[in-house]
Amino acid sequence: GVVGAVVAGLVSAAALRRQSRDQLVETREHWRRQLRREAYVAFIDAAHHFKAQARSVSPFLGGNEVELVQRAVVGLRSAEQALLGQARIVDLEAPDQVVEAVSAVLATAKQIVVDTSIWLELAERGDSAVGDCHRRFAEDRETFNQRAALLREKIRQDLQGR
Repeated sequence: GVVGAVVAGLVSAAALRRQSRDQLVETREHWRRQLRREAYVAFIDAAHHFKAQARSVSPFLGGNEVELVQRAVVGLRSAEQALLGQARIVDLEAPDQVVEAVSAVLATAKQIVVDTSIWLELAERGDSAVGDCHRRFAEDRETFNQRAALLREKIRQDLQGR
């Protein structure tokens, strides 16, 4: 009887340790998912801000208001820096498929900033190629939107555990 009680006690202790370990793993996973979610929300917010800044630049690229574009580009570059800052956090927390989607969004954001810089250079010289640059800018904005939508889908999949 004593041996049976000792064995039952050992089995019970092992079960409690296993249950404790499982609960710790579950708690840790929940905490990590919450960190990723916060990083994702901050990045998506920064992407929306960048998108709004790009949208505000767009009407000026259709004209010849260099000074207005110069002022708007300051906001666009600032929004790009904020996007990069949030991407660093996502890079630490997210799985590879989300990091790849973030990289695609960042590459398109960079191209939008480059397009506006080229437009400024061309406009300051009075070059007629500013129209081509404006078209590229519009195409890149559309690509940005598409890549941001794909990123949101990857984030949803990650957070839902798929």
